[in-house]
Amino acid sequence: MSRIILDVRTPEEYAARHVDGAINLNFHDPDFARRISEFPKDVEYVVYCNAGGRASRAATRMKTLGFTDVTAYGIMGASVATGATVTYRREP
Repeated sequence: MSRIILDVRTPEEYAARHVDGAINLNFHDPDFARRISEFPKDVEYVVYCNAGGRASRAATRMKTLGFTDVTAYGIMGASVATGATVTYRREP
């Protein structure tokens, strides 16, 4: 089964640090539901934010849209769950 790592934070938060391989889709974007509905529903989703709050709300929303395999994490939990590293932006 395929897996998608979904970062539901703002683009600025994503740029500062993110789990390698994650797709950024801001949960607070008014088009979140429409955009996420375009994703395949038959894959595993690892959804994360900084601490897990937005990820939990996003996962709940995704489940109401028909996604069945969705787990919410904070960023470090998502890193552990996927085995992917967290990339940090380097300051100039």
